[in-house]
Amino acid sequence: MLRITMGGVQILGRPLDLSPRVEGLFVGPDGFEGWDDGTEARRETIERVADHGDFDVPTFQGSRVFSIDGHAFAWSERELAHLRHRVIGVGADGGRLKVTVEHQGQELWVWARRGGKPIFKDAGIRSGMLRGTFLVQMVAADPRKYGEVRDFPAGSAAIHYGNFPATPRLMVGAGSGGYTVTGPGGRVITVNSNAPAEAHSIDFVTGGLFNGAGGRVPNAITVYQPWSIPVGLPGVTATITGSRSLAQRVTETYI
Repeated sequence: MLRITMGGVQILGRPLDLSPRVEGLFVGPDGFEGWDDGTEARRETIERVADHGDFDVPTFQGSRVFSIDGHAFAWSERELAHLRHRVIGVGADGGRLKVTVEHQGQELWVWARRGGKPIFKDAGIRSGMLRGTFLVQMVAADPRKYGEVRDFPAGSAAIHYGNFPATPRLMVGAGSGGYTVTGPGGRVITVNSNAPAEAHSIDFVTGGLFNGAGGRVPNAITVYQPWSIPVGLPGVTATITGSRSLAQRVTETYI
């Protein structure tokens, strides 16, 4: 079963049941492109002077561009017009949308914005139903796809079974005073007495310490050496000084 949800719009790979009154938006044959593919590699090329080849520099993944080419079915002109408006309105304000894809027993998601011009065309009548065709393109600046979220307490190995390194979020319990979190290879996060007494988190994606309400706490981290969670075993263990609790919150990550 394929189900794509974005901005309140649902697009299916096939009808959810065998009802003769099938209507809605559906992905056409081979109409979902760019989601299951890899992304373009991006790297800087620096030639070696008076030598063969280039300097070896890191390679990064470019943005993920995916498109949905599909069909709309309706029993009335009013309903077909409603479907047209839904398609054309997806991401029209330029904001980010959470695009969720349920397929092959998994539910993965990305943040994306609309790219290109959406297209919706009337396509006549088939078996008594009004039909339209549509095309929507989306661009995810972060090409990674995210799935299930798990918490791993201090001292236990944090693992995930995606296919790309995952970035953890440290969930720190209530307590008093500063503390030090020690991760893989002796990497540490040292937090001073500015740490809130309430439960809070340290976000390795945006960088920084955030209180329970989601507000950034300035000048709280004095040593910052973040890490990632590789795919599969043996996993990554982290510990914390003092009496506070700690968990590594890991989101399954794919490319």
